Amino acid sequence: MRVFLIHHAEALTAEQNPLRPLSPNGRAQADRLGTRLRALDVAPARILHSDKLWTTETAQRIGARLGLEDRVLRAAYPINTGDPVAPFMAEIAAAGGDVMMCGHFEFLQRSASRLVCGNESIKVVEFKPGNGATVCIERQGDEGRDPNWAITFMWRLEHPPG
Repeated sequence: MRVFLIHHAEALTAEQNPLRPLSPNGRAQADRLGTRLRALDVAPARILHSDKLWTTETAQRIGARLGLEDRVLRAAYPINTGDPVAPFMAEIAAAGGDVMMCGHFEFLQRSASRLVCGNESIKVVEFKPGNGATVCIERQGDEGRDPNWAITFMWRLEHPPG
């Protein structure tokens, strides 16, 4: 099982548009990321996002590139700064397949830390705001034992494709 943690692509500022949709660059970022993930045969059971427009659009664009538009869902719990990661951990445990979360860097950082070392306050990854950075964390070992999770790759959009 794999968990893909994706920091949303670049959004317009609140001054440019109070709803904060993705910028033209952000749309290109999300499309590029979806294309890259498709080349890696990524096919999550769920593509989750927060209630913010820019995470929704990031998830939708990635889902479209993967041909998985029907798997894009708003998380049933809040995933903003300071929100608990326990509901997301429970969803991962019950997913029955890979899970992708398009969200906000602080929540994603704490989720990665919880999976990898069991402690949300120990930073194991660093997200660069607003650029679609992606972390893949894979479950290691037997299903019947306590899971071991390892970061298998991290990709930022400024990394060259390939």
